[in-house]
Amino acid sequence: MTPIGNNRWRLCALVLLAGLTASLAAAALGRSAAMARGRPNIVVIQTDDQTVRMLHSVYVDRHGRRHLTMPNTLRLIADQGIEFTNYYSSTPVCSPSRSGLLSGQYGHTSGLIRNLGLLGGARGLSASPVWNRNIAVALQRSGYFTAHFGRFENEYGNEAGYDDPEVPPGWNTWASDWTPGPVRRFYGYRLNVNGTIRGPFGRVHYQAWRNKDSRRCPSGGLSCNYHTDQVTTRALRTIRHAPARPFYIEIDYQAPHGAPGEGGASEPASRHIGSAARTPLPRPPGFNEADIADKPETLRAGARRLTRNEIAAIRERWQHELETLRSVDESVERVMRTLRRSGRLGNTYVFFLSDNGAFFGEHRYISSKFLAYEPSTNLPLLVRGPGVRRNRFSPAIVSNVDLAPTFAGIAGVKPLTPPDGRSMKPLFRFPLKVGRRAVVLESYRLPSRALYRHLQQEGIRTPNDLQASASARVPAVNYSALRAGRYKYIQYEGGGRELYDLKLDPYEVSNRAHWPAYRKVAGILRNQLKWRRFCGGIVCRRGTGPLPSPKLRRH
Repeated sequence: MTPIGNNRWRLCALVLLAGLTASLAAAALGRSAAMARGRPNIVVIQTDDQTVRMLHSVYVDRHGRRHLTMPNTLRLIADQGIEFTNYYSSTPVCSPSRSGLLSGQYGHTSGLIRNLGLLGGARGLSASPVWNRNIAVALQRSGYFTAHFGRFENEYGNEAGYDDPEVPPGWNTWASDWTPGPVRRFYGYRLNVNGTIRGPFGRVHYQAWRNKDSRRCPSGGLSCNYHTDQVTTRALRTIRHAPARPFYIEIDYQAPHGAPGEGGASEPASRHIGSAARTPLPRPPGFNEADIADKPETLRAGARRLTRNEIAAIRERWQHELETLRSVDESVERVMRTLRRSGRLGNTYVFFLSDNGAFFGEHRYISSKFLAYEPSTNLPLLVRGPGVRRNRFSPAIVSNVDLAPTFAGIAGVKPLTPPDGRSMKPLFRFPLKVGRRAVVLESYRLPSRALYRHLQQEGIRTPNDLQASASARVPAVNYSALRAGRYKYIQYEGGGRELYDLKLDPYEVSNRAHWPAYRKVAGILRNQLKWRRFCGGIVCRRGTGPLPSPKLRRH
C-alpha cells in the first residue's frame, strides 16, 4: 500500500474511532438521562451565618409594627414540610461546613477542617478526593442536571487558594462567587459564570443610599446587582429552562454574613434599609453571662462582660442582618413560585439551611462562631418534598454530613465517597423517630498533633504549623464534642471539658461536667467520644445505646 493510501487508511480509522467514542459517550449520557428520568428534583437554599433565632425572628418597623422576618420561608417550606430542631454543623465555620455538605464526611475524615490552606477552603478542597467525588459529581453521573449559584468556598478565585476558572467537576451550570481580592459580599463582587469571570456587579464603593440598586429591585424588569437578587435571578432562569430531566440546584447566599473585616456590617437590599431599626436585641439566658467560673480556663481568659456600647453595636448588627434576610425570604418565594409555574414543584425536594451560626452576646461573645455552643452549631433546617410530612417538627439529631447521603437516597444513587453521615429520608415519613443517634462536633483552629497524626495515616498532607485565619472574637481552641440524647459533651485539646443537659439547660449556662449527679453521664459520653473522635464511615453512624438520666435529688 502506498504511503498516501496508508495515511488515508489511518485517517479513516481515526474518524471511525472518534465516531465510536462519541457514540459510546452519547449512549452513556442517554442511559444516564433515561435512568434519571422520573426521579425527584433537589433544590438546596443555603444562607451564611444564620441562626435558628433569626429564622423565627420578628422585626419592628419604623412605626412600631411587628413582622415576621422570614414569613415566606416558614409558610412555603416549614409549614409544608419538617423543621429539624436538632440540626448541627459538624464544624461551625464556612468552608468546612460546605465541604461536609458535599462529601457527607466529617472534617477529620476528609481533612477539610479549616477555611483555607492545605486543610480547607478552595485550596484544600481542590486537592482533596472530595473535589472529584462529591455528591454533585455522583448526581451528574447518574443523569441529573446540576447547577450552583453564589457562595462556594473561601479563597475561590484567589491565587492563594484556587484560581483555575474551569468549572469544578460535577456541575453543568456554574455562577459562583470569584474573589481574587477582598471578599465583596453584596456589591462589587465578581462571578465565575461557566468558566468566564464577569463583574464587578455593582460598585465596590457604596454608601447608605449611593451606588446601590433601585428600591424597586428586583421587580419591573430591572437589572439588579445586589448579590441576593442577582444570584436568585440566575437560579430562576435555570429552573425555567432546565432540561427535561431531574435537577440538583444549589443556591448559596452571602446573607446575612457581615461585610469583610471584623465587625463589618451586613448590607441589606436598598428596599429594606432601616426597616428593622426599632427591633430590640434578644437577650436569652446566658446573654452577657454573669458568671463563667464553671467554664474551662481557656474560655475564661479575657472573657470580660460586654459594655453598654458593645451591646448597642450587637443590636445594630442584629437589625442589619434581619434586614438582609428579608431579601432572602423574598427569594425563597420567587424560587417556589417558579417551581410551581414550571410544573416541577410537586416532584421537588427543597432544603433550606445555614452553614453555621453566630454569637450575638451569648456567653459574652460579640460575634463569630467556631465554638460548640448552640448559637454557633445548632442551625435552621427545613425540608419539604414528595412524601415529607407537613407542618411537623423533628427532634432527631442530624448533621450537615447527613445531607449528601440524603440527596443520594432521594436520587437513588450511591455516594462516591464513604459517608460518615446517614440518610435522613426515613425521617421524612416518621419525623418523631429519634433513635440513639450521636453526631460529632469539632474545630481545629490551632495545630493539632493528634489530628495531624490521624490525617497522615489516611494519606492526607498536613501543614507544619498553620493556624486557621478568620475574623473571630472567640478564643482559638481545638475541641471535639458529642451531641447525643439530651446532652452535649465537649473536650478541649488544651484541657478542660463541658457537659450540658439541654433538656434542663437549653442555653448552656451550667457546665455539669463535674457535678456528682452527672458523673455516670460524663463517663459514658467521654468514652463514646474517645472512639468517635476520628471515626469514619459506618463506625460514625453507630448509636450510643441508652444514656442514663442524671441522679438529681428531689426536693
